[in-house]
Amino acid sequence: MSHIAEVYAKDLGVKISDPVITEHFFPGLPKEYITIHSSNKMPASNYLHWDIVIDLVKPFLGALKIVQVGGPDDKAVRGIDLNTLGVSYKQMNYIIKKSKTHFGCDSLPGHVASSYDIPAIILHFNLYAENSKPLWHKKNKCISIAPDFSEIKPSYGASCDRINEIKPEAIAQSILDQLNIKEKIKFKTIRIGKSFNNDVVEIVPNFKGISEELKDKPINIRGDLHWDLENIITWCQFSFVNLYTTSTFDLELLKYMPNLKQVIFKCQEAEDTGKSKFFKELKKRKINLIIEAQDGVDVNKLRLEYFDYNVLEENKPGKEIKASKFLSRKRFVNNAEVFNSESSAKRLDKSNNFIYDEASSKELESLYLYEEK
Repeated sequence: MSHIAEVYAKDLGVKISDPVITEHFFPGLPKEYITIHSSNKMPASNYLHWDIVIDLVKPFLGALKIVQVGGPDDKAVRGIDLNTLGVSYKQMNYIIKKSKTHFGCDSLPGHVASSYDIPAIILHFNLYAENSKPLWHKKNKCISIAPDFSEIKPSYGASCDRINEIKPEAIAQSILDQLNIKEKIKFKTIRIGKSFNNDVVEIVPNFKGISEELKDKPINIRGDLHWDLENIITWCQFSFVNLYTTSTFDLELLKYMPNLKQVIFKCQEAEDTGKSKFFKELKKRKINLIIEAQDGVDVNKLRLEYFDYNVLEENKPGKEIKASKFLSRKRFVNNAEVFNSESSAKRLDKSNNFIYDEASSKELESLYLYEEK
């Protein structure tokens, strides 16, 4: 399979040779470091788990620091030691030249590292590695990592979403291998929920008080778990609220809830017991409505009854998943205490131990499940 450079060379009638790169000094660099490039220039290259990779390798790096390189529009990765986003290309070249190892998505910095013979780990996402891997390593090498293209082939498109099939532990282990660190990453991904990377705040309104950190921010109010209108109204005046509820409430109260943006109505019976009027008023006030059919409710009957609304079926617990640990970007607040999940809150457990139960089975899409090997 031809490399892109070979195709260009053939079409243009030229030979592939070593690139000539210039660099400019950049001050303030650590004595020893590795570089990371996280690009969000196009969806295909936007790897979402760099922070997990860094958490996995940092305990083994000792005095080595992590320096991020890239363009001004790239997002800073959590856990790095120095952010150099937006410096000139020549300064970036200098930074990469002085690094011990470079890792990142298939892009310019990886080829710069190759031209300086810096060990590299490159993530390929919409092309085969043979099409675009760095060419100029001599004494050192590049480790190319890609999704499994054996059955589903790469799309070659900018919106390909395959890069996040690459497991963080594979990248982390490759970094240690390139640095000749004789350690093994004791982490095994079991399942990554589709909404794991969404930062979510869920609040059970069973306590007084608000957080300035959440002012004018989106939050979920779990009125289905505890109903306190006074607290709910307070939050609807302070933050942008998605309200979960199992029952209607006095429509006159909506005028005191200016930031109520969406209602998720957990419908426990198909019969209309005043719900139509409530739903129409929400629609009139441009409050988005989702009707969720709970267990035992005929969803088809409910859709016929409310055919002009968005009616969904409650997530049904699937086959039990075997995992011992989890990661979560959710903050679940119950009785003013913060937990990482609803399941953890019900167990009063602030650890990252995963227990498969009724609550966790319904929030799997927000969790990253793993094992410690």
